[in-house]
Amino acid sequence: MKVFNIILLLIAAKYTDALQFVNKYIFADWDFIPYLVVIITIDTFTGVYANWKLGKLHSFKMRSLFEKIQMYAVGLIIIHGIASHLVDGSPNKLVLLVAPYLKNSMYLFMLACEALSVEENLNKIGKSYLPKWIRKKLLDYKETGVVPKPEEENQPVIQ
Repeated sequence: MKVFNIILLLIAAKYTDALQFVNKYIFADWDFIPYLVVIITIDTFTGVYANWKLGKLHSFKMRSLFEKIQMYAVGLIIIHGIASHLVDGSPNKLVLLVAPYLKNSMYLFMLACEALSVEENLNKIGKSYLPKWIRKKLLDYKETGVVPKPEEENQPVIQ
């Protein structure tokens, strides 16, 4: 029994080392992951539902889910590396100034992309939740990369 306990302690020590390595060099903001998983799940379900209602449900479309997860994983690892790297053993002072904004912006961008995708899925079946003028502005921005100016005086400005 003592040998078994020693083996368990050795495995636990190696597991702790591996976890510390991951948290330091790969990713450490585990509180954000559930939010991303929930919105990706909602996007996937609304996409499957919309394509099922339109009769366009194909198994190969699920491949994009795995590509999206890979893309987000790489993005999260890169942003973690930028935000938490060390120079000569201490945090980079320039990164300390912009890192909170950079990480928050990247996280918000990922969530906003998924929310827009949910909107597009629901719009396919006529059940969108955004007003038409906001949806038009978002689609214009998605196509051109430029925030469009309001066409009429009575429309709110998007900033």
